[in-house]
Amino acid sequence: MEQLIKRYRALYPLEGTSGIELKNIENNLDIKLPDDFKEIAQFYSGGLLGGISHFSISDEDDPTIAGETLRLRQQIGLPRKYVVLAEPPSSLIVMDTAGTPAVIWVDATDAEHLGKRALAIPPDEWATYRDFFEALLDEEEEEREVGPFD
Repeated sequence: MEQLIKRYRALYPLEGTSGIELKNIENNLDIKLPDDFKEIAQFYSGGLLGGISHFSISDEDDPTIAGETLRLRQQIGLPRKYVVLAEPPSSLIVMDTAGTPAVIWVDATDAEHLGKRALAIPPDEWATYRDFFEALLDEEEEEREVGPFD
């Protein structure tokens, strides 16, 4: 985790989310956030990373992951185990809080089918939130021509 923090710090200031806010998200969404997500949220609270605008983890800025998750639960019947991380054009990035792969990037046309049936377009997937976050850091470093730290 120290390596991720160093790499992130080279690109952005550390802006974490408090343990109380993370507990509130878990309570509001009736889920348990993965440990790696909570560790990363201690220094990353959402925003632009890897060319993707992520919803705020903290409840200080809108839109938030909790608010967007509740909205999509109501609008498209998003299963309870998913948390909405970002909504890039024509797609949706969610975190599965109860299984693997942990992060799934689906086409918008498949979003309402998550967890219900096979998706028409194969999604991009990461086994853990840490893997997803690291892939975004790789993308950001490549874009800025900054090398990873050893």
